[in-house]
Amino acid sequence: TVETTNTAHLLFFTDRCQVYKTRAFEFDDTKASVLGDYVPASLSFDKDEMPVFMAVTKDYSGYMLFVFENGKIAKVDMQAYSTKTNRKKLLAAFSEKFPLAKAMQISEDCEVLLYASNGRKLLVHTGAIAAKTTKNTQGVNCMSLKKGHRVTDAVVFSEDLLSSPH
Repeated sequence: TVETTNTAHLLFFTDRCQVYKTRAFEFDDTKASVLGDYVPASLSFDKDEMPVFMAVTKDYSGYMLFVFENGKIAKVDMQAYSTKTNRKKLLAAFSEKFPLAKAMQISEDCEVLLYASNGRKLLVHTGAIAAKTTKNTQGVNCMSLKKGHRVTDAVVFSEDLLSSPH
């Protein structure tokens, strides 16, 4: 659930490394009993393409973080998704070299907690990751993983996430 205005830009990142752009007012207001609009049909997604993340922005400030299963993180300036023309579809929205574990939108640098399949966790401050202007950057290596393991999730860190922070 996201609270915003109807002039906000909605960016739908898909499993095919593309982003579809629209505005909130392009979706009709409906009652709660109506299930709403099916986003892939409304935005003319490619066949079998599914959304993996929705970013909401008014001024394209902040960053998109792409956490890949191999332990790399790409930090892309939101301005990279801003267009002067009214294009609805942008190709190469993020790197397709590695499977995506998590996509997230951050307004400013913060700490992100990475979870690995072997139970390890790593706390990373996004200020240590250089922002890229190219959308399909491969990112930088943040978490070294042993063979057969992968990053499974990433969340913005808050003090109550860990029962034993030390």
